[in-house]
Amino acid sequence: MPAVVLHSVAGAPGTSLGRLLDGPFGHELLRPLIGALPRPVARVTGPGALLRDAAQGLPQNAATAEAVAIRLRRAGVDLTWGESDLLPDWASFVRFTHARGAASVELVRADPSLLTELQVGTFFYAYWRRRLLRRFALRFGSAWFAERAPAFARRVVADLAFWAGVRSAAAPQEWERFALSSYVVFYCHRIGSGGWPAQENMNLELRRFERLLGLLHALGFRPLAPAELLAFHRDAQATLPRRSFVLTADDALRDTVAALTDRGGDLSPVVFVNTGVVGERPWWAFGKSVADWGELGAFERAGGAVGSHCRGHPQLPSLDPSSLQDELAGSLADLRQRLPDSLPLLAYPHGLHDERVRSTARTAGYAAAFTTEPGRNGAGIDPHCLRRVELKNWDGLAATVWKAAAGELLPWRWERLRRRARRVAEERAPAESA
Repeated sequence: MPAVVLHSVAGAPGTSLGRLLDGPFGHELLRPLIGALPRPVARVTGPGALLRDAAQGLPQNAATAEAVAIRLRRAGVDLTWGESDLLPDWASFVRFTHARGAASVELVRADPSLLTELQVGTFFYAYWRRRLLRRFALRFGSAWFAERAPAFARRVVADLAFWAGVRSAAAPQEWERFALSSYVVFYCHRIGSGGWPAQENMNLELRRFERLLGLLHALGFRPLAPAELLAFHRDAQATLPRRSFVLTADDALRDTVAALTDRGGDLSPVVFVNTGVVGERPWWAFGKSVADWGELGAFERAGGAVGSHCRGHPQLPSLDPSSLQDELAGSLADLRQRLPDSLPLLAYPHGLHDERVRSTARTAGYAAAFTTEPGRNGAGIDPHCLRRVELKNWDGLAATVWKAAAGELLPWRWERLRRRARRVAEERAPAESA
């Protein structure tokens, strides 16, 4: 298949704009496996018939080249970066970026599937500081920032110009979907009483779990049912209530399933089971037992959902094609045989996945798959690369609220202080008991 050349934009060598546009730009933070191209696409060159086919049904505007590049990438066309188009000054780049943002809205209307790979789908790629700045700037006018930004802040200003363009063209419901509707997915392993010696990092005491849930409820966070999650990613018009979260648990340990069965109707939780060891004590459970099919069925009837964690607990990217197919398609077949109402959801063991794993999971019939990468999930996130943040037994109330609000791990400075305080408390405990 012939190669196609993508052309980005550049500034004159030696200028601040030239340095700014030299290399990947703009939306590389929290980047998923499948997402937007690393640089803006100004135009595409290649065989005319190929480009016309890729542009079919798309409006011709400032972002059409980006959409064409995405369609060609999906078709397996070899894409290379060629010479960039030179922009004369900073103001030209801001206008170019703003125009691409506005044009992207029209492209998503024409082909909603493009959202997960256009820049307009990247709002939740950014960490919390960038998202907060975008919302503040867009509320009070990004033009103020563009006119007064020093050179070192121009990368941020260009980002704001893009989102100002999106907001200028988007209807209220579209803006809600692009930049406001999102959810956090929590995950854990074991929920129960009595601790888990030598596996404290994977243990969540039942009493602490109940306290954390009570706090989230008091602050207005609401559970998002798996069916709602799937509908949000499938329906190009869907939005979500604020403060939505999903609770998941890997490995389907017996005490975890029992604890969540009691709260299934309130939480709509998801447990991911390794279907080849149901009812057994596999090595990765460190002495704990996996729930049996009867317990999983009771959990489902109580309002929970059961998804796949493969048959075993492999590192999926290392498997040969036959083994990968067995782990993914085979596990889903096991679930459908035993629990016909189960949803096609997958949690990658160890959180490991790559393009081949993702493609096999999609072909096997999974509608969504979960990683262990932190971050919030918006409509622009590929549903086979969904992010999760882990609940820990040592998470206090503030840490839990942070994870629920940001979808991210604690800032390192905060985490370092918290670890130091916990270490001091553990050192004092034996002395006080003596």
